[in-house]
Amino acid sequence: MPDARDAELAARLRRLDAGTATAAPGFDYEAFVEGQARRQRRARRRLAMARGCAAALVLALVGASVWRLQQVDDLAEVPVTAAVTATATVTRGASMQPRIVRADSYLAVAALEDHIASLDDALNYARLRGGAADVARLERTRAELFASYSQLRYAERVSANF
Repeated sequence: MPDARDAELAARLRRLDAGTATAAPGFDYEAFVEGQARRQRRARRRLAMARGCAAALVLALVGASVWRLQQVDDLAEVPVTAAVTATATVTRGASMQPRIVRADSYLAVAALEDHIASLDDALNYARLRGGAADVARLERTRAELFASYSQLRYAERVSANF
């Protein structure tokens, strides 16, 4: 029975030989490599766009800050007279005007402050000249104006809370 074994062995060898024949892969390797290269190019393009946008934003911020500094320097060059600073100090104390004001009462407040400041100047001159009647009259007028001023400020505060 060596022939049967030999035939069986030969049949097995043929099957093994047929199994080792080149089989087509289950995927396209070239398409895989091309797809990977395409994704890398897209990622590089997005990175370049992001870097460009960031650089443009930095340049815009630097330009805006230089422009803002230049405006501050221009404001510093404006001459301020002693009379204006003295009047502003007398009428507003040491505080500055707020950036946002109420339009309905701003002009009335400014007019009262200016009038009180002019009365203060007139009071100083009257005291230097020694006119007691003028001083008393100016002090009464100033007291009335200051009462009106405080009522106006109170009304502003009350309306701001509502």
